[in-house]
Amino acid sequence: MKAQEGKPIIAHGGASFARGLFARGLVDQYDLLVHPVALGKGLPVFSDLAMPRPLKLMNSKAFPGGSVAKIYRPT
Repeated sequence: MKAQEGKPIIAHGGASFARGLFARGLVDQYDLLVHPVALGKGLPVFSDLAMPRPLKLMNSKAFPGGSVAKIYRPT
């Protein structure tokens, strides 16, 4: 999607949009925010991967309320 130098492209959308990007290998960085809540339901965003995709943790930050921000990149 991005073939030239410049600012990063940030893709906003729902779970199915994100699944499509992940499944096609179009994401070069995953910025995830984990909240300390067990919902029991929800939309999985990594369910359409044909095979496991290893990720490398680049950075993480814990917040006072228990949330954790993590940045991963594909290896």
